[in-house]
Amino acid sequence: MDLIKKLFQLFFLNCLWLLCCIPVITIGGATCAAYAVALRLADEDEEVQSVRGIVRRFFKAFKQDFLQGLVLSIFTGACCGLGYFFFDRARDYGFNLIIIAALTVYALVVLVVNLYAYPLIARYSNTFINTLKNSIALYAMNTKISFRTQGWVVSGLLLIYLSKYIYYSGILIIPSIIFYLVSRTAKDIFLRMENPAPTEE
Repeated sequence: MDLIKKLFQLFFLNCLWLLCCIPVITIGGATCAAYAVALRLADEDEEVQSVRGIVRRFFKAFKQDFLQGLVLSIFTGACCGLGYFFFDRARDYGFNLIIIAALTVYALVVLVVNLYAYPLIARYSNTFINTLKNSIALYAMNTKISFRTQGWVVSGLLLIYLSKYIYYSGILIIPSIIFYLVSRTAKDIFLRMENPAPTEE
């Protein structure tokens, strides 16, 4: 029953995210807002246990984080566009082991930089550059769990791509599942960072 409720919450969150992504320029703000809700869902926060609570938290975060989300989405889009350019050029010249390795490393670096950036904006106030630095630092300090979470993200994106064979139906739920899985990892890291274990004297 709890699983069904969680899936419904994620489906509803996904619908809000898709709706707010339609103007395109709002994708970053919508993603930050989705993470603001997902972080609270991961924490079982009472505020987002109802549809009304999800809507209220989503649009509050959307308004609050819109500008930073816009800048981050432009950065993410530029990274993806550059990656596609590299891929397209490599396809023209022919793939070999070195090119495949270089493209893979580039994709991993982009994921590392962006993995915690949106959750960081959703939870903290900081500058754009510091947000990127902190995202990289959190990944470096929590490599094992971050790499596993990165695997979930890649798997989710692959499932969205494969859902083209069933009319891209994956876009209706998989993005919010990705937000939730990343948020579960980010929440634990944030809590350890906010409440460091006391040192023995």
